[in-house]
Amino acid sequence: MNTAVSAPTMEPRSWRALVQAIRPPTLLAGLGPVFIGISFGIQHLGDLQATDGSVLVPALAAILLVVLLQGAANLVNDAKDAEKGVDKGERLGPIRVVQSGLLTVQQVRRAYRTLFALAALVVLGLFALHPAPVIPLVALACGLAAYLYTAGPFPLAYYALGEVLACVFFGPIAVMGTTYLLTGRVIWETALWGLGSGLIAAAIMAINNLRDRHGDRAAGKHTLATLTSEKTARKLPLYFLIGSAMMLAFYGFEHGKVIIGAPWGLLALSFIRRRVTPRLQGEGALLNEALKVTALFNIFYAMLFASLVLL
Repeated sequence: MNTAVSAPTMEPRSWRALVQAIRPPTLLAGLGPVFIGISFGIQHLGDLQATDGSVLVPALAAILLVVLLQGAANLVNDAKDAEKGVDKGERLGPIRVVQSGLLTVQQVRRAYRTLFALAALVVLGLFALHPAPVIPLVALACGLAAYLYTAGPFPLAYYALGEVLACVFFGPIAVMGTTYLLTGRVIWETALWGLGSGLIAAAIMAINNLRDRHGDRAAGKHTLATLTSEKTARKLPLYFLIGSAMMLAFYGFEHGKVIIGAPWGLLALSFIRRRVTPRLQGEGALLNEALKVTALFNIFYAMLFASLVLL
């Protein structure tokens, strides 16, 4: 008689739970800086090269890579937070699939390993297109950041580094890296202008930590929201978002596009004041709405910035 226990299999409802664990709305945080990087790439290539189709493959590869790595990071976060006892039944955010029993740790681990493997294949394809060592090195750094955010002996998110990581990897690195994929050149200026998107990613992280501050504090997880006062924690996302709007206006001033840059910056500030600020004063559902609105603002901001670059 065979008594071996087979590995858990994915039932139809498990696939829905897996998609939920990937948290598709958060993927917008990575797409914004990629769009800005694409606009810089087109700008530096010039009209003829940008319209001959040569930028299509690296642009799509950049989009796919950031989606895969962000999705893998979300899955790692779900599994590792459940193992560490951070996620509890009274959680105010989206349901965590491991903690709620919708999926096992083994299933989620298998899923994020698959996403990391697919990301590695994309990197190999990019390396074949542009055989430069900087591509796998930067991709490796991004992959390690996605995994070590909540995994490993020193989970970075547990030591108040979440906002810093989000700002760096979803800002300067994403924008400059995407521009490099399109042009084959390291253009340091794009890292500076990528800071605007990074600040929005930091704001998303700050809102998430504000919402989860009570559970994080009880579990011994250190974030800026648990280490500062509630008043400061509520203002921190606004500081980040206002900084991003200022970067947008500053780019216009710096490149002689004041007529467009100034209104665009004011438009971004108006969005923040009307859509984000009121939601930061609440708890639970209101903060979840603030997260969704800020993720949408990231795309809105990218469209404004890309139009400013290309006009």
